[in-house]
Amino acid sequence: MGWRFAQHALLPESTWYSLLDQFLRYPTRDQQGPELATLFGRALEIMAERPHEKAWTALEGFLLQNVDHLSGWSTSWIREDAERKRIFRSDDGNYYLYDSQGTLIQIIGQTTFSETRLDFLSDSILRPYGLIRQILSVYSLFAISETFAGLPDTYPSSLRLLIGEPTFGMLSPSWHWMRYFKVRTVRWRPDDNHCDPEWLAMTLLARLTDTLDRDLWREHIEAYKERINQLEEDCQHQLDYVVDAHLQIGDQDEVYFEFEGRRFRWINGTPESSPIISVGYKHMNDHREEDEALNRLMSVLVWEHRMPIVKKSGVGGRRRPLPLTWGPRMSGGLKVDPNYLFRDHHIPASEKEWLALALYKEGVNSASVFYRYLSFWKILEVAIAEKGERWDWINSAASTLALERARVQEILTSSPDIAEYLDYSGRCAIAHVFKPPIIDPDDYDDNLRITKDVRVVEELARMAVATVLRKAKSDAANSKQQG
Repeated sequence: MGWRFAQHALLPESTWYSLLDQFLRYPTRDQQGPELATLFGRALEIMAERPHEKAWTALEGFLLQNVDHLSGWSTSWIREDAERKRIFRSDDGNYYLYDSQGTLIQIIGQTTFSETRLDFLSDSILRPYGLIRQILSVYSLFAISETFAGLPDTYPSSLRLLIGEPTFGMLSPSWHWMRYFKVRTVRWRPDDNHCDPEWLAMTLLARLTDTLDRDLWREHIEAYKERINQLEEDCQHQLDYVVDAHLQIGDQDEVYFEFEGRRFRWINGTPESSPIISVGYKHMNDHREEDEALNRLMSVLVWEHRMPIVKKSGVGGRRRPLPLTWGPRMSGGLKVDPNYLFRDHHIPASEKEWLALALYKEGVNSASVFYRYLSFWKILEVAIAEKGERWDWINSAASTLALERARVQEILTSSPDIAEYLDYSGRCAIAHVFKPPIIDPDDYDDNLRITKDVRVVEELARMAVATVLRKAKSDAANSKQQG
């Protein structure tokens, strides 16, 4: 292992002295006080015991016994804030507190005192900057030193443990693979769990969680097992997709709704997990129709609420109360009343309108502002195929836009024909590189201009669907009735 390149092997900077100096100084970086420094010193004494397996048993107990002080929780403002607010979780799954006037207020983004404490302790154990993680990292070095001294042949000579210059005082050892003239960071550890800080951290956190008075996860699973799967009874199988979305439907953790004669289940996301959408299907090896219905549903939801909804991973299997898949992540987002999930009160009936909604979904879901522009422009082409008519409609409709009125006026000051500007300086410049104007995605001005203009094209696209495609369908229906 290496600490710092030095010309003399006895320099303190190139030995354990420097490492331990950084370790003992770490508790004082945020003026944590002498008590924490004393605890770090005691932890060091325990880590130095041999064999390292025995030291870990003593260290684990010491860490669990003093976890609030060693993590910084006991002196944290986060603890004081959690104690003062007294947030509680209601049976509806939401979090509330009573303000100084006794008024009940729903809280989003904060949790109960015990949950906040566990989150804080988890960061201290799992994150590289965590106080307790520093102890685990140093202990792993003691374990590596002992195992290497006893069994040096079990360490491949092409692997090196690098303890780099401390970043913000953190000790973050990492293994590197030496291959000819290249060095690559790799995930490896000796054949001893005590040499792996990740294993140590997760073991400690699991022990800590075992001390909680309730197994909330088990309660959650048991509650789900008692629920009745409300997908169609004649569907013996179900498709479950994890979706990347910041959409919450209703107040409960799950909601069922009808779309195109099928029943769908939406499980709302949490700060730890992404939303999941389920649909039943009858034939084990054939769910083409159900997948296409789900795609159309997502197109409608993106159109209705203007928020990205992207399928991430999916799995099919036998019908059951719990979904067959799960995906970590979700923060805040848009909350929708299930009664107004389809607030537009209009489901496309023509292939052109479905295509427009599918293109809109692709545009909203895209992280590229340039691809968004092209997707929204294609909707205008679907609605009005002839170029001259499309330009005339754009020039007429642009003056009536509400959300992007300021940007339209800004464009008109230099380009009186807004349709020509949006087509040539936007669509053509993005799609082609034959002749100017050409969009350079790395150019700051091009990015800024298209970011502004894409919102104009999006509003025009939505207007085209509402006033052109739907009007054409309505006119056709009236003509048929008159005939």
